[in-house]
Amino acid sequence: MSEQHPHDADAPPTAPDGIGLDLESVRTLLAQKHAAVVDPDDPVLMLVTLQNAFLAEYEKLLDRHNKALTAMLAEKTDSYVSGVLSATKGLAKDFSAASVENIRTILQGHVSALAAFRQNLTWLAAIVAVSALVNVTVFVLRARG
Repeated sequence: MSEQHPHDADAPPTAPDGIGLDLESVRTLLAQKHAAVVDPDDPVLMLVTLQNAFLAEYEKLLDRHNKALTAMLAEKTDSYVSGVLSATKGLAKDFSAASVENIRTILQGHVSALAAFRQNLTWLAAIVAVSALVNVTVFVLRARG
């Protein structure tokens, strides 16, 4: 069983995209958890490559879902805000100047609240995506353990 160093020219490839575990980390993990030394050319490491590929595709799916969800929420919020603004313009014509100013103040507060809501929804979508990635990572690590 020859030992290779990460700086060797013929070192096994790692996960260049940062997704999943590189092969050396897997070998180290197996040595620590199972006291089993795995050669760099051991076929069991092909599973790492396949699982890393799965994680990369899953991350693309989550990213696409996050973008679609964010776009949908932004579209719905924008249409709601524009509907509120057009309704306030119609009401402004029917009320006295004092009433209109009161309504504008109240609606400005609502517009600010809607903007904060929209930002919170974007963060929520990001948190959901990160949470899903963490769940997949834990699942993969438990499946290996």
